[in-house]
Amino acid sequence: MSPSARRQRLMIWVLALLATVAYGALYYAQPLLAVAAEQAYGWSRTQTSLAFTLALLATAFLAPRIGRVLDRGQGRTWLALGAVLGAVAFGLLAWTDNYVLFVAAWLLVGVAMSLTFYEAVFTVLGQQVNASARRSATLTVTLIAGLASTVFVPLTTALLGDGGLQTALWSLAGLLVGVGMLVWWVVPGSAPVEAHSAPVPFTPDAAFSRLVWAFTLSRIVTVGVGLQLAPLLLASGHAPGTAAALTGLMGLAALPGRVIFAPLLQCLGVQRLTGTLLGLLGIGAALLHFSASLTLTALGIVLFGLANGALTLARSELLVAWYPPAQFGTVNGRLARPVNLAQALTPFGMGLLFAGTGGYGWSLTLMAGLAALSVWSLGARRLSWPVVKASDRLG
Repeated sequence: MSPSARRQRLMIWVLALLATVAYGALYYAQPLLAVAAEQAYGWSRTQTSLAFTLALLATAFLAPRIGRVLDRGQGRTWLALGAVLGAVAFGLLAWTDNYVLFVAAWLLVGVAMSLTFYEAVFTVLGQQVNASARRSATLTVTLIAGLASTVFVPLTTALLGDGGLQTALWSLAGLLVGVGMLVWWVVPGSAPVEAHSAPVPFTPDAAFSRLVWAFTLSRIVTVGVGLQLAPLLLASGHAPGTAAALTGLMGLAALPGRVIFAPLLQCLGVQRLTGTLLGLLGIGAALLHFSASLTLTALGIVLFGLANGALTLARSELLVAWYPPAQFGTVNGRLARPVNLAQALTPFGMGLLFAGTGGYGWSLTLMAGLAALSVWSLGARRLSWPVVKASDRLG
């Protein structure tokens, strides 16, 4: 293996590590940190949830701007800055017990998330990796980052148990600084000239609007089902241990979903495969109506998890196939805004729906219906999507 190939492989692994630490520390650790803050400072769940919701909203609103900035190159600077901003935010959380500063720190976390999550990492990855290696590199990143919750939930729990809230926050901040330094050291200082030297203005069209609807609706479905799964299983009479195992099964199923994505892509093509995955979300949600049956519930969870895991790759493949490389960050950012807004607002909507209906039946029906709408939205303009020449594709 040549030195340049070794350095590129190292860069891919560092970007995967960045995504893993960012998702683990900034997103998956939040519920545990929130509970610890409530216990330490006497705040309510409403107060801590509001701060995190504002962080997610900040991420959503910043997404288009971040995408445009990354399209100009200098991805190393922005990714490293995102990790450092996350560390600064956690340092502020460890230093103060003032609620206004608590909210301000989580808003800073929102900025950090916009610079370190998949949208930003995939844009930089596409600028640095040639087209033939991009799909494998993206798979590597998602497979490793898919373990973020598996690693960081127990890690955060252990840190909180051993040293309390401040120890956990400073430790997570240290991890973020460390991965930021690795990014600065390993990722090239600028993208290749051909990746960003000729910015192309992007004007959303009807096809892009369909794409936005498909992925926004699917994000509502994935967040809505994920939020309700554990309480649904408990309400259906499953033992706590069984409910926990089935809930964890959804996350585990995402990993093989990503592994089988590439061979399925060769067989079905990107649009047909993406539509199939969206449909599986709906089937999985519908099967949860039979939550009293362990077999049907497990089947629904596996189908849902497989589809959810593969959709991360499908979104990137669609954008690569339909838009030129100079627009990738811009288009991805424009798409990320409504998708991330849906992620931020869905918990509130699910809470209202549960309060109004007193159960999970209506919400599961709604989730299955929204998944069907996402399939229709993606496939309704099969013949009118933008066509990008192979020579113009990312990388």
